[in-house]
Amino acid sequence: MINLIHIKNDLKQVFRDPIMSILMLAPLLIIIIFKLLIVFLFPFIATKFNFDISLYNQYLMAGILIMISGMLGIVIGFMMLDDKDGNIAQLMAVTPLGRSGYLFNRLSFSSVLCFFYSIIAIYVLNIIDIPFYSILILSLLSGVYSIIIGLLIFSGADDKVKGLTFAKGLNMLGIFAFSDLFALNWFSILSLIFPTYWITRIIDSPHSISAIMLGTSIHAIWLIYLIYRYLSQKQT
Repeated sequence: MINLIHIKNDLKQVFRDPIMSILMLAPLLIIIIFKLLIVFLFPFIATKFNFDISLYNQYLMAGILIMISGMLGIVIGFMMLDDKDGNIAQLMAVTPLGRSGYLFNRLSFSSVLCFFYSIIAIYVLNIIDIPFYSILILSLLSGVYSIIIGLLIFSGADDKVKGLTFAKGLNMLGIFAFSDLFALNWFSILSLIFPTYWITRIIDSPHSISAIMLGTSIHAIWLIYLIYRYLSQKQT
C-alpha cells in the first residue's frame, strides 16, 4: 500500500528532476490557461468571427483530460526508468513488497494525482454538463490512461532522453479522441480500440451505460496487457 514514506520518496525523486517537476505541475497551468481562453478569447472569437467554439466543448474537454494524463504518464515512465537505471526495481523484487507491490506503488502515485487533476479540470473549466458519476468515471479512466502512457514509455525507451522522444510519439494517440470530426468511417472504427476515443464518447454520451462499459473495458484491456507484460519480463 502507498504510505507516507513512499509518497515522500516519490516527491523527492520528482522534484530533483526539472522535467518531471514541470510535468507534475503543468496540468494546473493548463487548467488556468484554458479557463482564461474560455472566459476571454472564445467569446471574442464567437462575436468577431461568428464561430461558436462551444459546439466542440466535448472535444476540448477530452483533449485537456488527455493532455493531463499524458503529462503525468510521462512522470510515471520517467520514475520507472530512473528506478531501472538505479536497479531499484530489481532490489524491490527480493523484498516482501515484491515486483507487483513495487509496481502498484509506482503507478499509483501519479495516477491518483491525475484523478484529482481531472476532477478539478472538469469543475473549473465548466464546459460540459455531465452527472457526477460520469465525472468520477472520466477521472478514473484518465488516471488509468496515465498509467498506460507510463508503461508504454518504460517498455519502449531505455533512458529518459529516448523516453521523452517516445512520449512525443505517444501524443499521437490523442488524435483518436477527435476521430468523429474527420468523418472517415474507417478511422472511427479503428478508434474504437484506443482509450482516448472513449474519453470523448463518454463526455458526449454521459448517460450511456454501453459507452461507459466499453470505454472502461478498452482501458482495462490495455492496462492488464501492459502490466502482464511488465511482470513477465526478466529482470536484467
